[in-house]
Amino acid sequence: MAFNYTQRLANVAARKFDRELNESVLSRSAAAAYVPENVKYLLEAMRPIDEKYNARTLEAATRIQKHLEEGFELHFERDYRTQGSVRTGTNIRVHSDFDLLGIIKRYHYQEAPVTNPYTESDPDSDIQEFRKQATKILKGIYDEVDDSGDKSIAIRNKSLNRKVDVVFCFWYWSNKYAENRNEHYKAVYLYNFPAKSKQCDYPFATINNVNAKGDETKDGSRRGTRLLKTLKADADEDWKTLKSFHLTSLVHSMANDRLMYFPGRELDIAKTISSEVGNLIADPNRRKAIKSPNGLEQPFDDGETVPDLKKLKSDLDTVISDTQRELASSRLLQESVSQY
Repeated sequence: MAFNYTQRLANVAARKFDRELNESVLSRSAAAAYVPENVKYLLEAMRPIDEKYNARTLEAATRIQKHLEEGFELHFERDYRTQGSVRTGTNIRVHSDFDLLGIIKRYHYQEAPVTNPYTESDPDSDIQEFRKQATKILKGIYDEVDDSGDKSIAIRNKSLNRKVDVVFCFWYWSNKYAENRNEHYKAVYLYNFPAKSKQCDYPFATINNVNAKGDETKDGSRRGTRLLKTLKADADEDWKTLKSFHLTSLVHSMANDRLMYFPGRELDIAKTISSEVGNLIADPNRRKAIKSPNGLEQPFDDGETVPDLKKLKSDLDTVISDTQRELASSRLLQESVSQY
């Protein structure tokens, strides 16, 4: 199926436009008439969001933390951490969603034995009061506060035009963290308020591992991840079984030498990823072997993702074919791509 690259480029431009600064993150080369739109689409889909735009997202989270700390009247202190694709440079939107983790600092859960040695108050009551006070404080400051989430409340900072989810957690110490105090191995217990249940997550290991691979591949793995996220965002149908988590895990599972980046190698990386997607479609064992960046989850453990993987491969192959045809016909264009 032929793609409307004019529309797809417009989609990319909209995602990369900061209305408050009235600036676009698109390369200046995106306006070059001699670069065909299909080639521009591949290149722009893989390019990073500039740090100065991501810094505004971090600033929005910092402001929320400051407001909370000025208003809390709780018997326990709080720790704060952040998570999201902005932290790994794999976001494809200037206005990317972002999580501020609010964590009860006074006590923690631990892996073995699975207990909370703290007995001076009820953890369920503590975290419920934590959320209750946070909601009241933020509603007194921000116009847009959505407190309907099971695990979080969402805030829109209008001055920065950034959305931040405040997620309430407990600390969870793995045995390895208890031994070496390296936060890479430290986890959080995410709290589901309606169910009063906890879910263990290792966000810092995920962030560290994704960033390490990005650096080791000279941004190649990040570029591959951004490309897949862009294809999902621009797809004619919603790929319901493929979340950003799956796409990040897919690229993260690939060998570094297949993802190494230097200017002009975008098409090669796209081809390599397409080949891997084809392998996953054909081989259930290969799908099951893929682990999340923190090494603890198996995103493709069942066959539910196969239909959407086929859609992903079809769209990716269309971009590859269209771009390859253009590049094969012009030496000048090949040189332009290497300097894009």
